[in-house]
Amino acid sequence: MAGTRTSFADLDCGFAQAIEHIGDQWCFLIIRNLLMGMTRFEDFAAHLSISPKILADRLQRLTGEGLIEARPDEDDRRGKIYELTEKGRDLTPVVGALTQWGDRWVPKKGGVRTEFYELSTGEPVTCTVGVSKHGHILSPDEIGHRTGPGGSQVRDELDALVERRKTS
Repeated sequence: MAGTRTSFADLDCGFAQAIEHIGDQWCFLIIRNLLMGMTRFEDFAAHLSISPKILADRLQRLTGEGLIEARPDEDDRRGKIYELTEKGRDLTPVVGALTQWGDRWVPKKGGVRTEFYELSTGEPVTCTVGVSKHGHILSPDEIGHRTGPGGSQVRDELDALVERRKTS
């Protein structure tokens, strides 16, 4: 998407790379709608009030990144059915966590906009990515971060800057 936003391709950071490969806010909304079962171009266009040109561009981007795949629509030979790949489905907890964050911090008077639940029991689910290897759900205050084996000087510089600010 040259010209529409700043590229993070050269930033050595997993978060920046995720944003670079997922794309912009339209891409996130398309992924959300795919997770909710939407599959057709005209449905995305109508529900999101997005121009067909922008939608086609974002679908092409998501396909190119391997997050979705398109197959011919058996009911309409001119159309396509869009589905998430495994890579795209792995965004489920991220989309859920952002949705729940939005409902908590930008609430709607009538209550949460989307409820997440376990299919087998109907019990509510808190979408989180902070789970210990023993299955314990961690609060944000219980999660740290450090340079990993694939880390770089960029991460070390960030840690050093933060540490300098703490001691000054």
